[in-house]
Amino acid sequence: MRQLIGKIPIKYLNVTEEIYFSELVRCQHCQTTVPMGIEVVTVRKQGKSKKVIKHGWYCRAHGADFATRAQAGVG
Repeated sequence: MRQLIGKIPIKYLNVTEEIYFSELVRCQHCQTTVPMGIEVVTVRKQGKSKKVIKHGWYCRAHGADFATRAQAGVG
């Protein structure tokens, strides 16, 4: 299950970071598996389709910066 928290626009044309709450995530920083974590997907829009550029998973402690920026709508 994934729940969208928000989107962060990036300075490059048509590139955004989509921030999700996800189940069973292994953090890329501390290498621990947590039941509820943050998934960051960097996406480039090309017309009607989307292309995934980068994927990242974080525990809530390491992904808190992404979550607060997404909820505030700050790029």
